[in-house]
Amino acid sequence: MENKADNFLDNISVARKTAILIIVITTGVFFLGAFGYLSTYKLKKSFSDFYETRYESTLKLEEISDIYTKDIKKSILLWENYKIIDAKISNENQKLYNLLVKKIDTHLQESEFILLKSDLVVLKSLLLQEAQIDKSLIEKRYHTSIWILIGVTLFLLVFSTIFTYEIIKNTKKMIYTLSGIVKSKMSDYEELAHNYEEKVTKEVIRNREKDQIMYQHARLASMGEMIGNIAHQWRQPLNALTILIQGFGTKSMTGKLDQDFIDKQVDEGLRLANQMSSTIEDFRNFFSPHRQREYFSIEQTLKETLELVEFFCKDEHIDITVQSKENLRVFGYSNEFSQVILNLINNARDNFKHRNINDERKILIKLEKRVKPKPFAIISFIDNGGGIEPKIKDRIFEPYFTTKHKSTGTGIGLYMSKQIIEKQMQGLVTMKNVESKMGGDKSYKCAQFIIAIPIK
Repeated sequence: MENKADNFLDNISVARKTAILIIVITTGVFFLGAFGYLSTYKLKKSFSDFYETRYESTLKLEEISDIYTKDIKKSILLWENYKIIDAKISNENQKLYNLLVKKIDTHLQESEFILLKSDLVVLKSLLLQEAQIDKSLIEKRYHTSIWILIGVTLFLLVFSTIFTYEIIKNTKKMIYTLSGIVKSKMSDYEELAHNYEEKVTKEVIRNREKDQIMYQHARLASMGEMIGNIAHQWRQPLNALTILIQGFGTKSMTGKLDQDFIDKQVDEGLRLANQMSSTIEDFRNFFSPHRQREYFSIEQTLKETLELVEFFCKDEHIDITVQSKENLRVFGYSNEFSQVILNLINNARDNFKHRNINDERKILIKLEKRVKPKPFAIISFIDNGGGIEPKIKDRIFEPYFTTKHKSTGTGIGLYMSKQIIEKQMQGLVTMKNVESKMGGDKSYKCAQFIIAIPIK
């Protein structure tokens, strides 16, 4: 039987057990309160009836007996009032009670005091006997109510204890089950996280390799542009050297080759050679790899960078102005920063050609310091090429995105510039279209690139 009861309780869900427990306890408390109130009310009413029908009746009989010798009329009146009260005599004593009432009526009318007193004594004894019976009934009713309340309370205690134990047992079982499930899931999640970590690590390595390849590609593209600049800067001194060598041949043929002419031509040739050597040295410094970060002057780096593009800027009538309020030094890679500036200049140069802007090609580079919220060096690069079209403005920093022909553009210049500033120098690169006078009176529609590098 116990196993059946256990199986029956085990088949009930925790939620249903809890609901049953709450319903039974609520009903039991309501029953206890209602039953206790009704029992108390009934006991009170029984006691009131007992007092009125027994105690007061006895007092009135005593009063009739005392007053009779002094005032017969008043005694008769009290007796008449007494008979109105419902004495509630039991069936066993009802005949005796009726007989005594008749006898007392007769004795009062005939003024038989001795017989009256005897009958009153018998009547009082009868009422005391009935009072004892009433008292026993009230006590029995009281004890019955107490035992019922005790029984219901014990039932509620036993029932709530059993169901509470079952709920706790099922809850523990559920917790153990859930703990096992959670432990199993955690093991799966840890394995999954480990796999994801490996995948992320591989992906990070792959991205780094891709960025390195793109960076090398960008460096090669810059190198190609710089070689073009070298060739452009060498063209004039090479022409001068050609003319100088031809001068030797002409003088020799005419017989006018003297020592003074030779000395002058040799000095001019050495000067041209030194100029070409200096050009090579400038570009060699640009391409030399700096593996360690260092403090460098932004203004000095800008000056050296602009010297590399000085010749083609003059040929293409591009006016580059640098405005610097103070010489700011930052921590990073000067060559990489120089490459960023060259990328911006080349983009502006291509934009001038693409939009057929042949006059007033201007580039303004502003350098200033900002101290809030943290110290930053702000490099503002503005060109009056008409700005960038809104539909492509959000994509210009994406890798391999370009508006140029595939033969002339790779689409990695701005992407690598952003990577250099933000990843290698912990800075920020943004772009927006603005209206600017470029240091003059006329207003232009411009593209503005803002480079922010923290000052340490």
